[in-house]
Amino acid sequence: SSLGSGPPPPYVVARACRLAMAKRKASDQLGPEAGYAQALLDSSRGSLTGAVHADSLLLEAGGEEGAWSFSVAADIAPPLSFSTTYQCASDGQGHVYSRSSAPTRSRCEALLGAVEGTPGAPAYAVLYSSGLAACFAAFSRLLPDRVGISGGYHGTHLVLKQLQRISGGTKFQCVPLPKPADVGTVFKSGDVLWLETPLNPDCSVCDIVAYVDAARTAGVRVVVDGTFAPPPLQRPLSLGADIVMHSTTKYLAGHSDALGGALCVADAKLADELRADRTALGSTPGNMEVWLLMRSLRTLHLRVERQSCTAAKLAAWLHGATPDAPASTPHPLRGLIVAVHHPSLPTHPMHQVAARQMPGGFGGCFAVELATEGAAKALPGSLHLFKDATSLGGVESLIEWRRKYDDAISPLLLRVSVGVEEYEHLRADLERSILDVSRA
Repeated sequence: SSLGSGPPPPYVVARACRLAMAKRKASDQLGPEAGYAQALLDSSRGSLTGAVHADSLLLEAGGEEGAWSFSVAADIAPPLSFSTTYQCASDGQGHVYSRSSAPTRSRCEALLGAVEGTPGAPAYAVLYSSGLAACFAAFSRLLPDRVGISGGYHGTHLVLKQLQRISGGTKFQCVPLPKPADVGTVFKSGDVLWLETPLNPDCSVCDIVAYVDAARTAGVRVVVDGTFAPPPLQRPLSLGADIVMHSTTKYLAGHSDALGGALCVADAKLADELRADRTALGSTPGNMEVWLLMRSLRTLHLRVERQSCTAAKLAAWLHGATPDAPASTPHPLRGLIVAVHHPSLPTHPMHQVAARQMPGGFGGCFAVELATEGAAKALPGSLHLFKDATSLGGVESLIEWRRKYDDAISPLLLRVSVGVEEYEHLRADLERSILDVSRA
C-alpha cells in the first residue's frame, strides 16, 4: 500500500483479481496465436519492430487490461485520426484509404449534415480541401453550359475561368444573373444559377425562393453560396436549393485556423456522386483541418448568433451617421460615413426578403463606405480591436479595404467581419479610429 505498511485496500485486491482473470480468459480464447504474439512481443523489445508493433502484439497476446486500454470509443471529445491507410476488414466493411474516406471526416460530415438539415428533411455534407475546391466540385458535377452569376467572391469567377479553359470554351459561359421572372427566357435545362447571398462584400441579398421557383420550371439547378450566412442563420436547402456551398474556413470553422470547404445536398445519391468525384480529383481535406472544423461545429450557433447580433447593432449605429439618417439625430461621425450595407437595416433594399429567408439573423459581416478613399485605406491600420486581414467569420473582428483585392469594388468601401468581442468595445474602437483617419 502507498499509504504505509499493511495489506492493500480491498478495491486494489479486487481490481488485481479482475485483471488476472481477464488475462487468463483472453489467453484461453486466443489460443496458440496469443502465445506466438507474446513471443514476438518479447523478442522485439528494444527494436524498431517493437516501436511499430508492440501495441497490436500486446492486444493479440491478451496483455495489459484488454482492448479497452487503447480504445477511443469512450472519448467525450471526438478523437482525431491521422491515419492515411487502414487494415483490411475481414467483413469488407471499413475504411481503406483516406483519400476515399476516413473516420474523422465521416463523423464531421455527419455532424455538418445534421446542422444543415431540418426536422424531416435530412442533409448530406461532403467536405473539401477549400471553398474553391467545393466550388469546382459543384460545377464539375453539374456541367452547365451557362452559369447565371453576378459579382460576389472573385475566387468563384477564377474557378469558372479554369473550367471554361478545361472545356475548350464549350461550357460554363457566365451570364449576368437576371431577375427571377426572366430566368426561363435566359436559361435552359441543365444550366445553373449561382446565388451568393448575402453577397461578398456589399451584403446584397437574392430571393432564394423566387429563383428556385423560376429555375424549377425551366429545369435549371440552383446552387447557393451560403458562406456569409451559415446555419442557423439561413438554410437554403429548406428553400428548395439543389446545393449549398460553404467555405468552411469562415464561420463554420470560425477560428481562422482551418482551411476547408463543403457542399451540402438533400439528395443522398448526389452526395455519393460528389464523394466519388472528390476521390478522383484528390480534393480531400486533411484530417487535422476536419477535426478543427468538427470541434468548431459544437459552438457554431453560439458564435454566429452573437456575431450576427453585434454586427446588426454596429451597422445600425454607423448608419445613424449617413446622409440617409435623420439630420436631427446627433452622431459623432456625422458627415464621415457615406453608406452602410447590412440586411438588418430597414433601408436595405432586400430587408424584407432577408428577414424571411434568414430567420436566425442577418449575418456577422457588413460593409461601410467612408467619405474619402484616403480615410477608407487608412482605417484598417488605425484600429486596435479590428485586425487588418482578409477572410471573415472568425472569433476575431477583421476589417479590410476590399479594393486592394478586387478592382470592381468601390474605393470607399471596407468589409467588416465582426467577431465575438463586446459591442461597446468594438463601437468605441471604430469611433476613435474613423475620427482619426478622417482628420488626416
